[in-house]
Amino acid sequence: MESLSAVVRRCALLLLLCATGAQAETPPGQWAGWLQQQLNRLPASRAINAEQERWMAENRDAAQPLYNPELNIGYEDSADTTRTVGLSQTLDWSGKARARRDAVVVRDTLAQLRADKARASLLADSLNALVAFDAARTRLAATRQQEQQLSALSELIRRREQAGDLGQVDAQLAWLSLAQAQQTLAQAESDATAAATRLRQVLASAQPGQPLPAARHWQAVAVSTDASQRLPASFDLRLAQQQLALAEQDATVAGRQRRADPTLGVSVGKEGDDNLWGVDISLPLKLFNTGKAGYQAALADSDARRALLEKTRADIAARLDGALRDYQQRRERWQTWQQLTGDTLARSDALLERVWQQGELTTQNYLQALNQRLDTRLSGIALREAMQQAWVRWLRESAQLNDWLNQLAN
Repeated sequence: MESLSAVVRRCALLLLLCATGAQAETPPGQWAGWLQQQLNRLPASRAINAEQERWMAENRDAAQPLYNPELNIGYEDSADTTRTVGLSQTLDWSGKARARRDAVVVRDTLAQLRADKARASLLADSLNALVAFDAARTRLAATRQQEQQLSALSELIRRREQAGDLGQVDAQLAWLSLAQAQQTLAQAESDATAAATRLRQVLASAQPGQPLPAARHWQAVAVSTDASQRLPASFDLRLAQQQLALAEQDATVAGRQRRADPTLGVSVGKEGDDNLWGVDISLPLKLFNTGKAGYQAALADSDARRALLEKTRADIAARLDGALRDYQQRRERWQTWQQLTGDTLARSDALLERVWQQGELTTQNYLQALNQRLDTRLSGIALREAMQQAWVRWLRESAQLNDWLNQLAN
């Protein structure tokens, strides 16, 4: 007759398997929708939006006209009192304002790219925190189940020892295994607490509102897995390109700053009883501060940005290839683990206990098999976690995080 503890363990294992299956069947759109809403409510998201608005406001200020008109009022008290009112305006004949407006267009693009990259980084950090939390919670459940199973086994062995079915060595082995399980459980509890703390820091949530999508959703469906094709979409590459364009525009502005712009003024007034009017034209003489040094510095910065762009392109291409290859390798290892284990883990518990109860397996070998079974489960959890994190890394490098999240949400 089957012992009560064995029945309880089988029921607990059945509930665990049912819960895992229910999580896999949860529609990924619910999780994606929850994550998008949670991200929008984060103070970090509001800070990114505010920072982008600050950049855009500074750019709008730089796009204003370069020169303002000047009002001149004159008064002279001599033999005849002279009063004049005049208006003068510096004329932007060299096109400085137009060059500044062209630079503002590039600055606007840079502001948008920086904000998009910051949002992608926030999303990637949130995904990694969710993955780590899910893995830590699953590891804790597995180690806690192992500890409960060893505790029940130790109690069963104690009763069998009293009945004379087993010796003291078997009881000692069971108690030693149970004692060793405490360290594993303590580490799993500590890891789960750290993962929950990290999740609260990043996502302002003590636990996810929806379970993670099943492992089959962490792969390419509507996103690209061609590293060379995704190179132009990289945030870092586009930022480097726009920084080069901005450096070239700054060089243009610096070149036009060297040119002098004339100031035209007109005035009207009275001198005694006579009306008078006048026209005034002035032109700065670039004798000392010619602006040559500033122009040369701007050209040198443009050359440096051009060289840096080439290096950035090569670095990003290498990172993209590495991230994609790492994900593909980790997913292959995860799939191989699934094929090797199949439903073996679900059936091994009852099989091992039955063989041990029948005396075909020693207590020492039975305990070793239980530990090996736990190690196999933990290795599967680690493989899945590494595969999911590698997927997030690839999507981040290839600027496809939002595409994947929207795909799940839809």
